[in-house]
Amino acid sequence: MNKKHLMIVSVAGLALLAAGCSSQSSPTNDGNSSSLLTSKSSTKVSADNLSPQEMVSLVTTYAGNKYGEEWYQTAKDAKKDGLEVDLYPADHYKLSDNGQGVAYNVKASGKSSNLVYTVNGDNVTIYKNASGNNSGKKLTTVSRSSMVNTVNNQGQGGFVKQLSQNAQVNDKRGGSSSTSTSNDFSTKSGKYGNEGPVTVPSEMRGTWYTEDNDSPSTVTFGKNTFQYQGDDADGSDGSNSVSHLYKQNPSFAKNEDNMTDQGIEDATKDWMRTQFLDVRGMHWLNIQGWCQGAGDGSFFAVHTETIDGKKVKVLVQAGGATIATDAVYYQTQSLAHQNKDTEFDDLHYADDD
Repeated sequence: MNKKHLMIVSVAGLALLAAGCSSQSSPTNDGNSSSLLTSKSSTKVSADNLSPQEMVSLVTTYAGNKYGEEWYQTAKDAKKDGLEVDLYPADHYKLSDNGQGVAYNVKASGKSSNLVYTVNGDNVTIYKNASGNNSGKKLTTVSRSSMVNTVNNQGQGGFVKQLSQNAQVNDKRGGSSSTSTSNDFSTKSGKYGNEGPVTVPSEMRGTWYTEDNDSPSTVTFGKNTFQYQGDDADGSDGSNSVSHLYKQNPSFAKNEDNMTDQGIEDATKDWMRTQFLDVRGMHWLNIQGWCQGAGDGSFFAVHTETIDGKKVKVLVQAGGATIATDAVYYQTQSLAHQNKDTEFDDLHYADDD
């Protein structure tokens, strides 16, 4: 082979190599705008004021830009078809770090995926190829603030905001898929005064933390579900079972026999009757036991407070006939600890009655 022929072959080989490289649809970020999920913008994300929808959008944007491949493609698909995150018990997957016991499965347009992250305080561990049979590949453990800084520096804050607008949080921790299917409203329609599922406002969905009243606890809202984890008033461990939120026909509760029938109580033990009401300028979600007689149940409302000079979304829990504040929940454990037993001037407390 002469030198001229060798040069032709070498150039051809380089051309094939370049073509192979250009065929990759999900490059990892090298700092160039061409490898980012979207063109750069001046929109910034704050690490201190992330809604549950913004949190999953932040993780997806960060991982999509940094690790490419499935994370990149899911972020791209989510821009068109919507972002979703399913909450599972961490042992649903084989992971090196179970975080706080919840695994967040990220997907787009309802398609299944093996993209998962866990949260431990302010740190997030990101995985790919996670399943119940094979160990997920750990990509990184990164702080929330580091992700925010990276995304903002890359000019991707606008993409985070865009994904979060229609992001959906689905709580799948009620048991196996068969159990979840049995709780579908299609099997409950018309029974025991059940008039259908109540949709939780999107800004309320996700997990919230409090350390008020010397009782660290969390509440988690899904699209139509509620879960409390913590200590009950008597000091025992609170139930972490998932309750399903439905609208109850008013005539059902007027029949006292319905409210005291043990068979009905057993059949509806994981149902909560739910309604909305507006009091003192706040939009409250009220939940009560399906067969509950006395008592007003628990009230929840998303509110904004100023903490250290910044606007922060909080979840206010209240009770009683006057809807007096019992506890304030935050989006991170650190904020919950920092603001333990803080009373805000614009909230109504029992002492104010």
